[in-house]
Amino acid sequence: MSTRWVLVDGYSVLHAWPKLCKLAGRSLEQQRDALVRVLRQYADQSGAHLTVVFDGYRAKHKPEPVGAAAGAEVVFSEAGKTADDVIERLVAQAERRENILVVTSDNMVRRTVESLGARSMSSEIFDAEVEAALKDLAKAVRAHSRPRRIGSLREDLER
Repeated sequence: MSTRWVLVDGYSVLHAWPKLCKLAGRSLEQQRDALVRVLRQYADQSGAHLTVVFDGYRAKHKPEPVGAAAGAEVVFSEAGKTADDVIERLVAQAERRENILVVTSDNMVRRTVESLGARSMSSEIFDAEVEAALKDLAKAVRAHSRPRRIGSLREDLER
């Protein structure tokens, strides 16, 4: 398991990713769910601990927080707090800040977490990283899902 902890500013990423912007006609809840599904696949493939933080005031129906066992932890900020506040607090309280990657397009948050010792990445660059990881995952699934002939399996075992 990776020791890397990826903290994602959910709405920042949601609005910056072109593929998720296509969901703009859908509800915000559906957009959040789509983002979380993609991030869970990324976390599974990369082995990183991933926490996605959303501004709680924007969620009419906040789902119960979902633990990391489902692939990624989902957190909503409390009333009066923003996702930025939560991310900055989590970084400030962490022991191994050098293992934290904060993903946001908010340059002020990026500067703050970097001053605390964490690394940061823009939402757009993270999109490319996630795409690459998901391509690797799809390739691995195809390789393991390919039907094999019995003869070729026998040949493989004899080698």
